[in-house]
Amino acid sequence: MNEALCSILCGEDEWCFDTEGRSIKFNKDGTGELWCRCNFNYWIAAELEWKSIEPLDRVESPGQIVEIASATRNKSPRLLGQLNLEITLAKRLPRRVQSSNLSKSTIINELGLIDDAFRPKSYTIRIEKGNFTEPCYIRFSSSHRPRFALRLVFDESPYPPRSEWREPEGGPDGGQFWDHKEFVGRSSPELEKQGRAMNDLPPAGWNTCAVS
Repeated sequence: MNEALCSILCGEDEWCFDTEGRSIKFNKDGTGELWCRCNFNYWIAAELEWKSIEPLDRVESPGQIVEIASATRNKSPRLLGQLNLEITLAKRLPRRVQSSNLSKSTIINELGLIDDAFRPKSYTIRIEKGNFTEPCYIRFSSSHRPRFALRLVFDESPYPPRSEWREPEGGPDGGQFWDHKEFVGRSSPELEKQGRAMNDLPPAGWNTCAVS
């Protein structure tokens, strides 16, 4: 296991697609949480288990910074490294909300997902350092969005694909959660002074992300 990268992965309280309810969390003991809240509906609030498999050693160290996306100097994220992970989503609610109203939901976790969603799945993740905005806000024109110093990028979304939802029509289709591959961590308001976020794109009309 690449301890340095895993320490970064677990060092954040959560990695967010948006800070209003779509996030993933990794704990040092191999547990974690996946959350999916959109338009006041909780679709997923589940514990997970994870482990590093066949890690690819590439950790940031002096003289070993890898730049991706060749923009201008100091305008590209720095690749801290990547890992192969196995993640297994559980049907149970996170312990801290097991006695909340979420336990009465008729759409959450296994009530909205088929059994395939809870089988082990393999992912390759990248951890990058830079100046990032919440992925949900990409293409929004305002520059006054929260900024983050770290980005977590999956090769495939940690959210179950459309085929693993019992009734994807409606909320899941509207949110397209299975397309969420990018998450951010380490809130850093001072990065606003550095201009447009590295993961942002010029405005191109209405963004389909619905933030609750």
